Amino acid sequence: MRRARLVLLDDGAPGTLVTAWFPPDIADAAPRLALAGPIAEGTTHYVRRETGRVPFEGVDVKTVRLATGEEARLLEVDRPVAVAVVVHMAYDRDRRPLVCEEGVTASHVFEETDRYPMG
Repeated sequence: MRRARLVLLDDGAPGTLVTAWFPPDIADAAPRLALAGPIAEGTTHYVRRETGRVPFEGVDVKTVRLATGEEARLLEVDRPVAVAVVVHMAYDRDRRPLVCEEGVTASHVFEETDRYPMG
């Protein structure tokens, strides 16, 4: 099951195009995932409540590329434009997938900060 949404910035401008894919067993147990619009409690909490399955491990893969025509249209940017792509995969304790989610953000909006000890 595929769920897509456009996350807006505080000023209402497009921020990130997010597409999530859920395995059939998750989609069957959590039917609100098929509805348009946000899930107030968030998809992670909703899936946990409906399935009893808890995220245990996440894997994020980050890349950059040029936006497709459809992405540029939805993000309201002119092509060619670079986008940051973050693919997030979440697994439960038994390594069964819960979701695969792709976020596409135009380069002028994307920012990532890492904080870590160095001593």
